[in-house]
Amino acid sequence: MNDSRVFLVGEDAAILAEGIERRGFAVETVDGRQDVFDTLDETVDGVVLDGSSDTDTDAEFVSRVRETVGPVPVYVLIDDPTQVSATVVLGGGIGIERSTAVEDTDALAARIERAIEFSQWATTSRDGDSLYRLIVEQSNDAIFIAQDTTFQFWNRRLTELTGLDDDELAGTAVLDIVHPDDREKVAEISKRRRRGEAAPESYDICIVDTDGDVRECSVNVQDIGYHGEYGVLVTMRDVTEQRATEAQFRSLIELARDVVTLVGADGHIRYQSPSIESVLGYDQGELVGTHIKDLVHPDDRETVMSAYEESFETGDGTDEPVRYRHRTADGSWRWLESVGANHIDTTVDGFVVTSRDVTEQRTYENQLQRYETIVESIHQGAYVADADGVLQYINEAAAERISIPRESLVGQHISVAHELGLLDEQQYDQIETVLEDVLVGESTGERFEVELSIGNDEFVIEFTITPIVDDEGEVSGAVGLSADITGRKRYQERLNALHVSTRRLSAATSKEAVADVVCDAAVEVLDYDLSGVFLYDESIDALVPTALSERAKQEFGEIPPFPRGASLSWEVFESNEPRLYSDVESNPRRYNPDTDITEELIVPITDHGVFLVGSHDAGELADQRITLAKVLASNTRAALDRVEREQLLRQREEELARQNEQLESFASAVSHDLQNPLNVATGYLELAREKHDSEELERVANAHDRMGAIIKDVLALARNGQTIDEVELLSLEAVATEAWDIAASDAPNATLELERDRDVLAHRGRLRQLLENLISNAIRHGGDDVTVRIGPLQDRSGFYVEDDGPGIAMSDRPRIFEAGFTTSSSGTGFGLNVVQSVVNAHGWSIWFSESRDGGARFEITTEEES
Repeated sequence: MNDSRVFLVGEDAAILAEGIERRGFAVETVDGRQDVFDTLDETVDGVVLDGSSDTDTDAEFVSRVRETVGPVPVYVLIDDPTQVSATVVLGGGIGIERSTAVEDTDALAARIERAIEFSQWATTSRDGDSLYRLIVEQSNDAIFIAQDTTFQFWNRRLTELTGLDDDELAGTAVLDIVHPDDREKVAEISKRRRRGEAAPESYDICIVDTDGDVRECSVNVQDIGYHGEYGVLVTMRDVTEQRATEAQFRSLIELARDVVTLVGADGHIRYQSPSIESVLGYDQGELVGTHIKDLVHPDDRETVMSAYEESFETGDGTDEPVRYRHRTADGSWRWLESVGANHIDTTVDGFVVTSRDVTEQRTYENQLQRYETIVESIHQGAYVADADGVLQYINEAAAERISIPRESLVGQHISVAHELGLLDEQQYDQIETVLEDVLVGESTGERFEVELSIGNDEFVIEFTITPIVDDEGEVSGAVGLSADITGRKRYQERLNALHVSTRRLSAATSKEAVADVVCDAAVEVLDYDLSGVFLYDESIDALVPTALSERAKQEFGEIPPFPRGASLSWEVFESNEPRLYSDVESNPRRYNPDTDITEELIVPITDHGVFLVGSHDAGELADQRITLAKVLASNTRAALDRVEREQLLRQREEELARQNEQLESFASAVSHDLQNPLNVATGYLELAREKHDSEELERVANAHDRMGAIIKDVLALARNGQTIDEVELLSLEAVATEAWDIAASDAPNATLELERDRDVLAHRGRLRQLLENLISNAIRHGGDDVTVRIGPLQDRSGFYVEDDGPGIAMSDRPRIFEAGFTTSSSGTGFGLNVVQSVVNAHGWSIWFSESRDGGARFEITTEEES
């Protein structure tokens, strides 16, 4: 007989009286809640309350009961199943769905009985009140007491976890709810505990609910005495979702490419994810216990430790990623980027750091930074537009040129250039067309020029537009570069104008005319209004003003010559180096101490003088015109050299003409004044020999013949030494044959060998005279049976004449071309001298060597004929 007293409070609670009484309880029904406290005392073991819609009122009632009689079970009948848990929390009552309690009063009675037993047992414990509240009223864990493998007490959470109702649990063995794979483990632990052997108090198992679902649970077991018998108090927490989350998190960590590190409050590593091996080369647990500062590059330690200490002090994570160098397993360094979260005050108990390798990214970023620096440093304008023609980037050079902040242009369509008046309609259409062709892939890039008016200035801008191609080979945008080529265009125009001036210089026939052309070009092409040409006059050893610009004449009037060493012009002339003097007024070497000229550009005209430019304004002459002034000075030198050569040539021609006149006079004197008396003497000699011939008269005849030969050679020498006016392309073989017929007419046994023919640009008569004399010389020294060979040179332009005679002695060779020198008793000594004069008249050269047969060989080199 159960002598426990149970109060039923309220109408619905009273309905349960019969079923509870069948369990042996002494039941007392009370209509009003306030009436309960009139009879409530410590003999009451349990209360069933008809719950209201106001959970706060129910919670207040439960708390008052507990305050009056202690930790007795109080059941509250609830209509809304969702309020069952809330009732448990609010006040400590045990919520029971009203309909369930009414339909199965016996189950409720059994549940009340177990609760009363547990309450009575718990109140005997030192912490009985708190233990009861934990187990019965407030715990979200499944808690039960077991004896001999059967459930003796359990809370509501166990029924929810297993899916078994109270009656089913009462008839179920503890091992029956355990997953078959874990039953042996649980049974073994229970036996060891019962024998007093060492056994774990906490472990994980799986249970199976009535639907067949497996739940992972964390179990904590304590040995207790329950109503005088051995039992165990088991707390079972459902960790299925937690384990799933942990598994997912573990998988994420293990599969993540980033390194996850858990750092303790002391700065030592407690855990690192597997990716540490692929990123830094360490085994997963190799760095556990190492202080983080020992792994950071010395130059980066302060940054890393400051971020760590700040996070530790504030309790927050790092606001910004921290970049630093981390030592690798092979001792090298890799750049990492880390973010941290402070979990010191949580169950994690540490600082969670996620790190990724940014070595390549940092290299790429550095490259981008260098590229951006380069783009910002160049003097060209740079633009980037996307596939829609919207400007994404403009460098500072481009913004400065148009005097518009780039913030006003970035993000705008390129048409903004037309809207702002930077481009007229035609210019915009041109740029738009080119850009569209590039963006649609019809063009790989185009270059074109546009003339722009910005403010009061005129510019010539060269645009280049090329595509941006992505990794898939698709055009994703375009890059534009703009260069101010105004100066280049002006330079080219001036250079072209200088070429025209060069033609004028080529036509000048005097130094004065050349100087005048230079001054005109200085003014008209280079805009040097204040300029002049000073040429060196050796007779007075001074630089003489030869030509001045009109403005120079107006400002300076008559300018005297600059004597040696008395001016800046002499400094340039002697050094032959151009100079730009930027402060003439203070230069001690200036010629005029009272000059108001500020700048002077002086360019040497090598060997001839200087080209001088002046300016009253500082900085006016320091531009690209200096290069053109050098070009003009160089052209001037060439023109003056040519004028000097032409003047010398004219002088030489005049001298040669005088010499020719003298030679012609000489030839006439020889022909008339000497030949006539010789003819008279020869006539009288013939008459004398007719009357009386003798050996003496024979000698006189020979003397007459010798005198005739000398007259002939001298006449040939005089005439062949004259300059040649007319030449033609002649066959060497043909002219040689003509010469042989004349020179070898008295030597029938002599032989002529012609190697092969070639053309020679020469005067026919002079060339034949040259060959006649060389053939005659060969016959005279080699005899009537001599062999003469004539042919072209193999390695040079020219021809040779050689024989197989005795040759010429080494001692005589230096004098063979001297007039009157001969080694033959029948020679005049003028033959080879005539050959030399013919060679000189043609501008050729003659060389003597030995033939392959030991005879004489003459080589005549000529210019190349085209």
